Amino acid sequence: MQTSDSGARHLGELALFLSVHRGGGPGILWPDHDHPGCRVKATEADLAVLRAELSAVLGAAVRVSRGAPDAPRQVRGGPDPARTLVRQVSGGGGWTLGPGAEDVRAEPPFHCRLRAGELLYVPPGRAWTAELSASARYLLIRIEPAA
Repeated sequence: MQTSDSGARHLGELALFLSVHRGGGPGILWPDHDHPGCRVKATEADLAVLRAELSAVLGAAVRVSRGAPDAPRQVRGGPDPARTLVRQVSGGGGWTLGPGAEDVRAEPPFHCRLRAGELLYVPPGRAWTAELSASARYLLIRIEPAA
């Protein structure tokens, strides 16, 4: 199964966005295109295609997981050695990234609000928390470090 032209363009947007943020701080992307795996009604097959295609484009192992629809409105994760993209699929959420465990600088936390369709880049080693709306659904896309 192969994605549409819009899905392929979305993968290109993600690859460019990640190349710009490699080794840098957090970032937000407002993509112009969409991938079927990033939609509210995405099936497990759609997520598998997203994972396989993004892995091929980036040349790295990719994991994709959904935030559970019955999860609490307050969620947290990390720190993770992977580069992570948070895709807000529906609803909205206030996301906060703290400094990494090995970051000795006293940087203030990074705060942002994501709405449906927007992506947040979480650099490796950063912990995150989110306050989500009742209708919020999100994907975590983890790009594993090279072995």
